[in-house]
Amino acid sequence: MFKLKTKKLAALLLSSFTAITILGTTLVEAHPDDNPPPPPRHEEARHHDDEHSTGEVTTAAIAGAVVGAVIAKNT
Repeated sequence: MFKLKTKKLAALLLSSFTAITILGTTLVEAHPDDNPPPPPRHEEARHHDDEHSTGEVTTAAIAGAVVGAVIAKNT
């Protein structure tokens, strides 16, 4: 009985800390004064040649999925 109460208390404390952290992060990120000024107009019209192709993005996604699966299996 005591062990079950301890587990419930630990779960409550951990979930409370997680909820408080998420709420605090949301409040800090939503602060209106943290928005940077807009970039100059001449940079918006310029075309960037360093964009990634669809093949590169797909390969990166597959590699990330494989690495994530290996890490999940080993933990």
